[in-house]
Amino acid sequence: MKSFQSVEEVNEYFEKALADLDKEYEQKLLTIEKNEQQVTRTLQKQYEQQKKAIAQQYEHEEKKLNQNRDQAIGKIEMLFANKREVILEKYNIVCEEEKKNYHVNKIELLEQKQAEECRKFQFYHEQQKALITQIAQATDLTGAMEQALDNLHQEFTDTLSKSNQQFDEAEQLFEENCHVLVQKRDEAIENLMDNEAASQSQLDDQLFEALHDLSEKTEKNYEQIEQSYIEKEQSLQEMVFARLEKINADYDKQREKLFELQEEALALFD
Repeated sequence: MKSFQSVEEVNEYFEKALADLDKEYEQKLLTIEKNEQQVTRTLQKQYEQQKKAIAQQYEHEEKKLNQNRDQAIGKIEMLFANKREVILEKYNIVCEEEKKNYHVNKIELLEQKQAEECRKFQFYHEQQKALITQIAQATDLTGAMEQALDNLHQEFTDTLSKSNQQFDEAEQLFEENCHVLVQKRDEAIENLMDNEAASQSQLDDQLFEALHDLSEKTEKNYEQIEQSYIEKEQSLQEMVFARLEKINADYDKQREKLFELQEEALALFD
């Protein structure tokens, strides 16, 4: 122990020692506080950076999911547009073929009508020739010729009526066939539109599910970094508390030691 010459020197020495101890103690507390603040700021900065990174990742994945959906929709629209063109092209081809058959049928019916009329007129002509050669035997040639002409007129009328009926039937069949073709075309296009809508709806459902999963994943990531941040803060507080306890304990022990030494030094002057 240092040798002292007086009580005043003892008191002065230990007062200074206590002052130095207090100063050192306060400096340690200040250092701990500064270190704690610095570490806290670092933890907060890391936490904010992690949150920002998660948000950016979410935006990136969300944008990618929407882009993939839009691209798929575009492909579906193109696919079904091509199918629609195929249906319309097929309809036009079959419709043109139906029109062609209709016109060919009309020509055939017209040729049949003309042939029938020629045959009947030829029969009438032969009939007239035969009546002329029998002029000596005929008692009423004029009446016979008028009757033959009336018969020819009636046969022409019957042929025309039959022909008109055949034309009407052919036209009705053509219109019915065209109606069936239009109906089939419209049904095919309607089914195509339903399938296209169903495909797009399925994509929308898949997008909704993917976005939902992405939201859950993102929320879980937020919870994980928040829990990690809380645990680090708690660990920091525990470490600071333990450090403070040790500093306080050392401080109290050193103060007590100084008081004991001071008492021993003062006892030398009793």
